[in-house]
Amino acid sequence: MYRPGHDVSALVMTARIINQIRSERGSISVLTIGLFSVLLASTLVLTDISAVYLAKRTLILAGEAAVQRGSKNLDQSAYYSGEYNVTRFLQGLLGNGEEDPGIPIECEAGLRDAHEVLSTWQGRNRAIVRSGISQMRLSKFECDGFEIYIESSAVVDLPFPLRFLGINQVEIKSSAGGVGERSETNNYYGIDIG
Repeated sequence: MYRPGHDVSALVMTARIINQIRSERGSISVLTIGLFSVLLASTLVLTDISAVYLAKRTLILAGEAAVQRGSKNLDQSAYYSGEYNVTRFLQGLLGNGEEDPGIPIECEAGLRDAHEVLSTWQGRNRAIVRSGISQMRLSKFECDGFEIYIESSAVVDLPFPLRFLGINQVEIKSSAGGVGERSETNNYYGIDIG
């Protein structure tokens, strides 16, 4: 049996649904929520990047402090091996003396002091605790008697872990080196010439 009103009501209802789908009503709220989500995600990622950057700077400072402390250990036997005599004085005064290799460093004491500095930074420094650094360690130590080179590493806990990527911590590495040099002076072999 044919009922003309029944088919018309179905068509009218279908037309209303299509009009509601094509309608732009509420599209601003979807865009706003999407923009807010992108902004929030960007803020979290930038916060993690900033935390890693600041932790890296702290590790670099700790490494440089370790190198400076390690290079202050004078190897006295090597330093005082060239004794003063008139021939060396005249050669140095005329510019024909031996080339200055630098200040000799006692490597074992330098290694001990570098370890001590890094453990002190790890244990007592509030900047380390605030920055989320843990497991700070000396990875590599090289000393040739005149130059110290170290590599250090640490683990940084992210303020906002990226659990969907499985990233809770980041390992950072740093290197530093130093050479002990004599300062320029007008004092030649104990005689100040002005």
